[in-house]
Amino acid sequence: MVKVVEADSEIYNLDKLEDICRHIERCGRTCYKSENLITDETAVPFIRGILKSGHESVIEHANVIFSMPENENNRRILEMKDIRGLNISFEQGVVAVSGNIRAFRDLARTYDIHDFLLLIGNPLFYIKQDAVPVFDGVKIEGVQSSRFSELHNYATTHSICDVGAYKDVTRHRLASFSIESTRYCNYSKGKFGSELTMIEPCNIEKGSEMYAEWLKAMELIETSYMKMAELGAKGDQLRMLLPHSSKADMIMSANVAEWKHIFALRCHSAAHPSVRVVMKKALANLYKLYPHFFAGQYQEFIGA
Repeated sequence: MVKVVEADSEIYNLDKLEDICRHIERCGRTCYKSENLITDETAVPFIRGILKSGHESVIEHANVIFSMPENENNRRILEMKDIRGLNISFEQGVVAVSGNIRAFRDLARTYDIHDFLLLIGNPLFYIKQDAVPVFDGVKIEGVQSSRFSELHNYATTHSICDVGAYKDVTRHRLASFSIESTRYCNYSKGKFGSELTMIEPCNIEKGSEMYAEWLKAMELIETSYMKMAELGAKGDQLRMLLPHSSKADMIMSANVAEWKHIFALRCHSAAHPSVRVVMKKALANLYKLYPHFFAGQYQEFIGA
């Protein structure tokens, strides 16, 4: 029988430099729902496999913030602002530079700038082992959060939402995503309880005739899904049956500036109700994390 769950959202905290690999693994394993395989020794080989495959979107979920003195040499970083995921500004008398691990690897590949990767200090991410620093006085200000503006403060969320909601949210290009894969997750397997999971519709009254019709449709889909699995259908065939109501785990990372833009659109009354539900939950959590950045939107969309 179809399982029905509520949409939800939580923060995936990353507070320390030494936790970057564990954080990336936690985010990345969402795609295959293999979180049960995580141990104290699995992060490095998991990430090494990702890097080898070239699917570096997963390492975008870890962000590091740096500062360096404002001088002629260091201002050359402005010439490198074309790197996606890299943010640069002049704040509090210094040059603030932040971005995700992929951005700093792209910076190293494109401009031969390895300073930031060297300071992160994990050879797993290095592009060149014997690189020489280029900038002066670079230091780490923080991991995910810093004393600087909304450009240089980040958050990663884990949301449980329906496929329709994540299709809307993933339109935002300045964020990074890892999504539960309906191709590689075969829900006929015992690992998933041999059942499909749907998100409770927020815009259909539970107990109504319309709700009963929705639930009947979901159960018919589940019956066909399991029958096709018995007939030997693979994941890429089975996923074509799944409706927008299907539950999906979504990992999402962005800086505060982009989160605010997303909330302005997705918490608004014009947004689809299922998107509003999960984004308002994310906003409530980010308000707790960064109250000074999100106070206005929290008041506007959620209230006291």
